[in-house]
Amino acid sequence: MASHLRTTATSQLAHRKSIVSAPHVSARPAVGAVATTISAAVARSSGETSTSGASGAAGAPGRRRVVIRMEAPGLNWDRRELMWYKRLQERGELDVGDEADEGEEEAGGAEAEEAAAGGAGGEGFARRLDRSDLSAAYFQRWDDPAAHQPMLQDRVLTAAWREALAPGSLEGKVVLDVGCGLGLLSMLAAKAGAAKVIAVDGSAGSIEAARRIVKANGLAGKIELVHGAIESLDQLPGVAPGEVDVVLSNWMGPGLLAGGMANGLAVAVERWLRPGGMVLPDRVSLWAAGLEDRDALQDAKESWSRVGGLDMSAALAQVIKHPRRDVLTRKTQLLTAPQRLAEWRTRELTPASVLGPDGEAYARCPLSLTAVREERLFGLVLWWEAAWTLGGAREGEGKSPVRFTTHPLSAVTHFQQLMLNLPKSMRLQADDELTGEVVLRPGSTDPRDLELGVSVSHAGAPPVAADYRVSWIH
Repeated sequence: MASHLRTTATSQLAHRKSIVSAPHVSARPAVGAVATTISAAVARSSGETSTSGASGAAGAPGRRRVVIRMEAPGLNWDRRELMWYKRLQERGELDVGDEADEGEEEAGGAEAEEAAAGGAGGEGFARRLDRSDLSAAYFQRWDDPAAHQPMLQDRVLTAAWREALAPGSLEGKVVLDVGCGLGLLSMLAAKAGAAKVIAVDGSAGSIEAARRIVKANGLAGKIELVHGAIESLDQLPGVAPGEVDVVLSNWMGPGLLAGGMANGLAVAVERWLRPGGMVLPDRVSLWAAGLEDRDALQDAKESWSRVGGLDMSAALAQVIKHPRRDVLTRKTQLLTAPQRLAEWRTRELTPASVLGPDGEAYARCPLSLTAVREERLFGLVLWWEAAWTLGGAREGEGKSPVRFTTHPLSAVTHFQQLMLNLPKSMRLQADDELTGEVVLRPGSTDPRDLELGVSVSHAGAPPVAADYRVSWIH
């Protein structure tokens, strides 16, 4: 859904007048529900620049109204431009509305020409920013090969992919690897018999390293490496839209959806996959159970009680508000029977369906948990599972899917589990019912983050509710 919104920022001009307006940039329509983007023409901040709140008078001396349009997908801002944008956002100086306020100046005119030429003490630019990639820092983080090590060294995950991409399983296929990283899955696909593998990643450093790795493994003739976010690519080498046989991606992140790659996968499936093609993994699901977490909370209390001879325990209340990636230390920490919150068939994903029927949340999941014994409930533990059905066969058709799970009682993976401590614990008896809801949505400030809204009630008591944010950078 392409948004055509106006964002207004009131900026106080510094003595070098480093922030001015620049010509508006038009762009092609957005592709997909999560591809709402910012099309901006703003001068890059240079030197000392201060900004004022949006409440400042538009006609005050030394102030100028700068209009930034939010439009369709395009190139990423660099780090400096991103910092400028986020600084305005954090200070409340971005006012998003359907129409420009009366008296605003549309970007253009002599000052626009000056900015486009890099004048007025600022370096002019005209860039567009995908909403699905608000932070260029996301791709920059993956430039360092060390960032890929936890995934590459996850023996459970790698074993699942190796089994799914067994020799001969992709014979003669054209394969698209979305978010290829250092090329592991692309090389497994090539060894599985693929005729051609197109490996796409938005990290320039990853593509550079992958090129060396692919060559060192003698697979350069089969694998074509492409630098770019899949959402913004209109062309791929050697294939037309709808001609890819298999789309594969290691898109899953903390809490399954942190990392924001679900939309990229959906775009790839909708645009490039042929009718009847395969997506690997072809099925993913998110699970939850009640959590007894007193050991971890006691450890946190002790670690914060004395630091450098000072009592830091006042921070503990804030610490437990945040989700924690961890593993269970005891089987008895699982206080309820598990519940599958949601399941997705990746072959059926479209950009419009990723956000669900309300257009805002990935999913709204009714919660219904049953206590297995008497104990105090401290929160929820979340994990996820994935399945690869070989040869496109469905369950019951003779081929068993390859399965991967981050279940608390299974082999430990680098994903671990996601612990969500509630603001108030509750005492449960065996067979007590917990009801509520878990809402999964993209991050409000960075859509690659995952936000969760949890509400839990028990025995008719008022619900205990909390909101959490899972950063993609975990």
